[in-house]
Amino acid sequence: MSLAEFVQQLVKGQNVTTGRMTEPEEVAALIAFLLSDVAGNITGVNYVIDSGTIKTV
Repeated sequence: MSLAEFVQQLVKGQNVTTGRMTEPEEVAALIAFLLSDVAGNITGVNYVIDSGTIKTV
């Protein structure tokens, strides 16, 4: 089994909403935004980047 096949099975098994795993660049983009002046007034927030694995009601 290739790594790509393993990841795809993991995505299906975890019932990931987006149908794909989060890419490192997506996490980096959030970090860059939070470090920017535009996000200067954002405090005390938890951002979950999990491709929809944790679902809320």
